[in-house]
Parts: sequence; C-alpha cells; structure tokens
Amino acid sequence: MKRHLFGILSFFIIACAATVSASAQSGAIVTDELNSVSLEGNLVGDSPKRNVLVYLPPDYGKQKKMRYPVVYLLHGFGFKGNKFWVDEKRFNVETINRLIAEGKINPMIVVMPDGSNKFGGSYYTNSIATGNWEDFITRELVSYIDKKYRTLPNAASRGIAGHSMGGYGAIKLAMKHPDIYGAVYGTSSCCLNIYPGQNPTNKALEDAAAIKSWEEAKKATFLVLVARAYAAAFSPNPSKPPFFSDFPLNKTGESNTTAEHAQARWLANIPNWMVDQYRTNLLQLRAIAFDAGTKEDPPILKGSREFSETLKRNQIEHSFEEFEGGHFDKVTERIETKLLPLFSRTLVFQPSSKKAVANNSK
Repeated sequence: MKRHLFGILSFFIIACAATVSASAQSGAIVTDELNSVSLEGNLVGDSPKRNVLVYLPPDYGKQKKMRYPVVYLLHGFGFKGNKFWVDEKRFNVETINRLIAEGKINPMIVVMPDGSNKFGGSYYTNSIATGNWEDFITRELVSYIDKKYRTLPNAASRGIAGHSMGGYGAIKLAMKHPDIYGAVYGTSSCCLNIYPGQNPTNKALEDAAAIKSWEEAKKATFLVLVARAYAAAFSPNPSKPPFFSDFPLNKTGESNTTAEHAQARWLANIPNWMVDQYRTNLLQLRAIAFDAGTKEDPPILKGSREFSETLKRNQIEHSFEEFEGGHFDKVTERIETKLLPLFSRTLVFQPSSKKAVANNSK
C-alpha cells in the first residue's frame, strides 16, 4: 500500500514538474505583487499593494544566461484593472508564443501592472488624492522587474505601451522619461488633446462636479466616472473630501481662480499641450507610434489626429495609423500585428542569435 501511494505521489510530482517545464518553455503569464511606497498614504485609501502580470517568453526558464527587453503594457479605464488583458485573451499568450516560434517577433518580457483605483483609473499620474502613479510605474515597478527578472536594464531595451487610458499613460510617461523608456506605442489612446475649458454643453463634467458622496458615484454614468477620475488625477485638492479634487469649471460659491487653476493643471497633463515642453525628450525615443479606429468616439480619433499634427509641426518622427473599427474591436490584433512587432524592430536585444541580430538590423 505504501509503495502504491509513493508511486502515485511520485507520478504527481513528475507530472507537475513536466507541466511547469512545458509552461516555461512555451511562454506563460506569472502573477506577481509588490507594495508601492509611492502609493502609500493616498487620500482615498486605495491599497498600495499592486498586482502585476508578467509574460515570460518561451525558454525563459531554460536559457539561464539570456536577458530580455521589457515592454510595460498599461490597461485602460475600468475596475477590471490588468485583468482586462487576460479575461478575454486580449493579450493572447498562445498566439504570441507562435509568433516568437515563427521568428516574426523576438522574445521579450511583457509587464502588465494593475493601474485601477477607487475612481476606476489612475491615469498613471502623480496625485496626492490617488497616489504617485507616475513614480510607481517609472521608478518602483521598473526597478522591481529589473531586480527580479533577467532583463536588459536600459532605456534602449525598454518600451511602454497601452490601450485607451493606458495609451495615454504610455505616451505621457515616455515623453517625460526617455531615460527609462526607449519606445512607445499607444492604441486607441484617450485624452491626447482634451481641453477642459468652461463648456456649457459638458454635462458629464458638471454632473461629476455635483456628486457629493461615494454612494452617488456608484450610480454615475461612465463619462461622469471618467470626469471624476480626471479631477482626482490632474487637479487634486486635499482640503475637499471625499474626492479631494477641483474641477475646471465655475461652481456656485467658488471663484474663477479655482476653475482656472484646475484647468491649467489639466492642460499640464495633456500630451498635445506638452509636446513643445518635451520636444527634446521625444526626439530621444527610438520609436513613437499610435493608432485610432475610424469608429472611435470623436474625442479619441480627433485627439489622435491632432496629436499627430502637433508632432509633425515639431518635426518629431512618428507613426500614426487609422484602422477600421471601434474602441475595443481590434485590441488583440493590434498588439500582435503592430505593437509587439514595433518593439521587436526597435528595442535592443541581447545578440545571442543570428535571428535576433537580423531582426534588429532593419
């Protein structure tokens, strides 16, 4: 009987080991977590513990001397956080493994942090209300990944990308930190050229400013939630609980100065209005690319077009494409056919094979 139990146990251990080995050789997502000092003490009480999904390419567990470039992939607005990538296979591991096996893209590590918060989205921006998200993504997370995984720890081998709010965050962070990221791709990026001026027709902004409690916020529409998240990220005010934020519009009992100050702070976080200030940084990037669907909501498509025109005016080389579809229609396809191939072409890989050298000589 003991021999029989020992045999079953041995078989189970061997089977598990084989599964882990096969997973490591075929590429897989592992779940990680870190406690962020940058997010501690945020006024809305969000946890500083952040879930991070990490895609390790085929043979990562086998090629012990191999180091890999890293792409940071930021999700969009919503309470799903980084589960957005895996719930519906928008980041499709099987397909990406196949593309690597076929030599269509070079193997790389992809890091998908959870950037959601009590408002639905952090906009990857430093804020006393929601925490210093820019510092977390660019400093803490990058340092953590470089220490724990076999990365190539330099900007030339590091990219940043994202969808919607994540595309906005990727473009803004790359613009501000060319010492950290060497290339950027934004797909269906929001907020590239919003203008938060006083607008009588901006009902969502007015409704968001009128909300007084978290209970009311739970019943709000999507656009109202987005406006609340903008304010918490871009124009925080620690003296205004429970949301700790100002709005760029005049409200009863408040001065024009408050609205104007909030508006200026919003504009300071909008990429189209940041290009002149960060032109030198943008010129340091190895690649700048972004896209938008022809059936996107007008602010996203129009904002992407205007951002492209601003880059052209500043003589900053970039790629902007319009694809047929809406906001969520081709996320997976764009990742596999545009986003990852861009980084495969432009990031610096460890020259351990002729294939990698050839791909990066284009």
